[in-house]
Amino acid sequence: MAEGADPERDPRWDAVRAAARHRVPTPPGLVERVLRAVARGRRTAVEVPGEAGGLRVAEGVVDRLARTIAADRAPFGVRISAVAVEGGVVQVLVSVRFGLIADAAAEALRREIAAGLSRHLGIAAVVNVHVVDVHPG
Repeated sequence: MAEGADPERDPRWDAVRAAARHRVPTPPGLVERVLRAVARGRRTAVEVPGEAGGLRVAEGVVDRLARTIAADRAPFGVRISAVAVEGGVVQVLVSVRFGLIADAAAEALRREIAAGLSRHLGIAAVVNVHVVDVHPG
């Protein structure tokens, strides 16, 4: 497809339209878990061990840091839809531009967020990135 061309006129877009007519199941319980994490106000904390003792970081802080890293480091064509932390696991929902390899884009973002959280907090965070939509560009 030529640069600047309307992706919706690309004949490959017909495959996306056909796929859009079929419901793709969201992983069981994902939306509910994300919404519950948002609603409860992130009352739990993530334990960060240190040489001089442990540190408790509120999940809201981890969530905000993960959002910032995701926004700054998302590959071109990846839009962040939602970020939530539940039980110390960062869940990220994204939309990818038509034509991108969704799995590769999600994995690249997952690595960036995990590395950023490790740099800032000193812990190996579990990060899951879920592609939930495709956008034309």
